[in-house]
Amino acid sequence: MKISIRFSILSILLSLLLGTSFLIAGIDYFTTNDILIKTTKNSLHYASGKVSEQISSYLQPLERNSYVGSKLISANVVTPEQSINFNNFMYRILAQDTDTSAVYWGDETGNFYMLTYKTEDKHFISESITQTPRGNQKTEITYNENWNLIKTRTVPYTGLNPNIYPWYQRAKFEKEPIWLITPFTKIGGAEQPFGITAATPVYDENQKLRGVFAVDIPLEKITTFVKNIKVTENSIAFICDQDSNVISAYTANTNLMFSHKMPKLADLNIPIAQTSFELYKKNQQSIFSYNFKNEKYIAAYEKIPNTEGESDWQVAIVTPVKDITAPLEKNILLALFFSTLAVVLGIVLATIFSSHISKPIVTLADDAELICQLRLMEVKNIFSRIKEISLMANSFSKMKNAIASFQRYMPIALVKNLLLTNKIAEVGGEIRELTLLFSDIENFTSISENISAEDLMQYLSEYFQSATRVILQTGGTIDKYIGDGIMAFWGAPIADKDHALHACQAAWQLQQAFQKLNEKWQTENKPQLATRIGINTGPVVVGNVGSDDRLNYTSLGNTVNLASRLESLNKNYHTYIMVGESTYNLVKDSFIFRLLDKVTVKGKKQGSYVYELMDIKAKDETKKEIEQQNYNQLFSIAFNKYENGEWQAALDLFNQLAKQYPEDYLSKIFIERCTLFLKKPPQNWTGSWIMEEK
Repeated sequence: MKISIRFSILSILLSLLLGTSFLIAGIDYFTTNDILIKTTKNSLHYASGKVSEQISSYLQPLERNSYVGSKLISANVVTPEQSINFNNFMYRILAQDTDTSAVYWGDETGNFYMLTYKTEDKHFISESITQTPRGNQKTEITYNENWNLIKTRTVPYTGLNPNIYPWYQRAKFEKEPIWLITPFTKIGGAEQPFGITAATPVYDENQKLRGVFAVDIPLEKITTFVKNIKVTENSIAFICDQDSNVISAYTANTNLMFSHKMPKLADLNIPIAQTSFELYKKNQQSIFSYNFKNEKYIAAYEKIPNTEGESDWQVAIVTPVKDITAPLEKNILLALFFSTLAVVLGIVLATIFSSHISKPIVTLADDAELICQLRLMEVKNIFSRIKEISLMANSFSKMKNAIASFQRYMPIALVKNLLLTNKIAEVGGEIRELTLLFSDIENFTSISENISAEDLMQYLSEYFQSATRVILQTGGTIDKYIGDGIMAFWGAPIADKDHALHACQAAWQLQQAFQKLNEKWQTENKPQLATRIGINTGPVVVGNVGSDDRLNYTSLGNTVNLASRLESLNKNYHTYIMVGESTYNLVKDSFIFRLLDKVTVKGKKQGSYVYELMDIKAKDETKKEIEQQNYNQLFSIAFNKYENGEWQAALDLFNQLAKQYPEDYLSKIFIERCTLFLKKPPQNWTGSWIMEEK
């Protein structure tokens, strides 16, 4: 009877190794799982408590300012009727507490005084509604951030009486300080985002209600506190009251807090959040675990101080348990891997041990080595009474024959190596030749002074939308919007060998698009806009500029600066598309140009020629192109005399040009210069006009 030594040795070894490995892995799993869950509960409790403290601290100035303000009014230290002093009082509150967005007072007669701070333009806006013999009047006073008067506007007021708003009515009804969450008060305006209002009623010595003093802070910062909570990747954080009204939530529905009413937890469309809240109300446990659809979750609730009232606020964090145990499961797989490795290592050790017991096994090991070295002729036939050895000997014989057969074939190896590298964007750039374009609206400041802020924004949006479409369609990259101007470039990040051509095409198409806009605005009785454009080509540094937190893909260098200067120079020559010399040399065969001047812009020592882009060249010469060529020839002769300092000859030619083209403003410029230089010739003349202004 043949005995299987392999079976005996490996069975004992595998039993010991596997048993020990599973025992260690099991103990490690359950112990670590318990520790992780406890640690997570502590982390949830700490995170919710931290946010609770932040929100409590954020709300303290709200109640304090409302209370102190009401006391000062009650004691007649400040009186709303003295509008200037009362505005100064409200300004001090907003200046001291930057989180406060509005301070206001309303009385029983319908008078209303409010001061708000507009962060977008850094202005304070004072709004007051007062009763006069001629009817209700609304006065709006605008101050800058240093509390200097900008403008005052008084108009009749026909809107609702301010004292019917919820903040006034509730304070009047409660007869004590209250706070509530509503859309911000905006008398006569559009609906506002949700905010927190603290309102305190003020009574006279006869306990008759004088009015209500109120302070607002936005919910936006509370939302920031909630968004910063990130226990695990799938954690959900929210703040709600006992009636399941959502104060703030970390949710993809970014418009949730801008609806007409306070959203409920059900509006979040996150069932696990709603289930956790129902369990919390039922059991009143601050930290608890629960199951939902065969998955386990941990929830932590923390009451927020200073929110006691009809419905306390709670900070809630819900975390899936699988997020906690996922790393543990990876560790278990790692442990199983090492256990398997240990088993394999044990088998090797068992083979070595058994080789000292059985010579046939040693011989088989030698044969195995020979086969590995393809020394097949040296492999011997082995006879053994042990079943496993006999089977192994037969197997070796078959394997030797099989390998000998396969040696007759030449295997073909095809190796493909695909390297996929994902890199995080870093600060840095590269030098490339790009074409830059700057645009600016002519006389925009004076136009904007006669348009309301709302109309101006809509006006500019329509303008920028039209410009952006053209730039992107021609392959450009918009670097930034600079007030009413645009900076764009061609040739990066996607390489474009025709970047100069595409930039000039964009400039021409922009003027065509703006012309259509002006025709539309003319029918709407809106002011027309004229746009000046500067284009230049050259080497720039293009890449990511900024910090580790925020980067901007932009371009830097002298080429960029000159393009910006060219845009500004348009106003000196009454032109609208000015092109630098380097750009002109690249695209002169595709467009109709005329030479404008040789200028040295401020900050530069060397002058360069500048050109006006007049039109796109047609396949066949047009009458307009021929006429422009004639003009360019005459101007070139005159400019050559001017450039060489032959003032009288240049003056005669420019006068001749002005008679032939009486509407040409450029000729008048050079007539004026030549006349000046005849009287007082310039020293060290280089042919370049030096621009003293940017």
